Amino acid sequence: MIMEIISILLGIILLMTTGYGYSGNGFGLDLSRLRHLLDIPSLVIMLVFTVPVLLKSGVWRDFKRAWRLLRKDYTCHLSELRRTLDVVEMMQKQVIYAGVICMLLSFVTILGLLSDLASLGPMMAVAILTMLYAVIFEMLLLPLQLEVKRRIIDYMETDTEVESEAAKNWGGTVAGAAVENQSRTAANEAMENDGGAKADAGDDQV
Repeated sequence: MIMEIISILLGIILLMTTGYGYSGNGFGLDLSRLRHLLDIPSLVIMLVFTVPVLLKSGVWRDFKRAWRLLRKDYTCHLSELRRTLDVVEMMQKQVIYAGVICMLLSFVTILGLLSDLASLGPMMAVAILTMLYAVIFEMLLLPLQLEVKRRIIDYMETDTEVESEAAKNWGGTVAGAAVENQSRTAANEAMENDGGAKADAGDDQV
């Protein structure tokens, strides 16, 4: 899953520096265009809408666990995996809602300043950037969600195999006990029959 996240980041960077940097001469790398896609206030607003939710609800540890699950040697209980999945899905919704809210608030501000045509373009760019950041965060959270779901499925399959093996062992134990009980019952019946035969023989002699 780490490679998926790296590929997403590289794809975004390449898109920003090639396709976004289109000019009349064709496509080409133009790293200077990256500054147009970097807006620190928008990023801060996105963090304000998301990070306090994690801290206040006490699920920050579960969110960190989602990133630790990218390591194959990291293990945890099924209950922790389910909590982690709930937190990741909550964050996916949270970043989208934050992006939509920021974009709508920016458009409200733009509509109030339509008379200033010179600043209309930059303000619209900032409004769209907040939604772009939300989509990027959502793309980064998708591999985490898939990894947590895969761990839950693996955990449940392992438990199913253990339960099946335990059921087989228990069934074998029960079957063995049943056979032993049958053997004891047959032996007791044989002893009773033998004792009855001896009693009848004694009566005949008398």
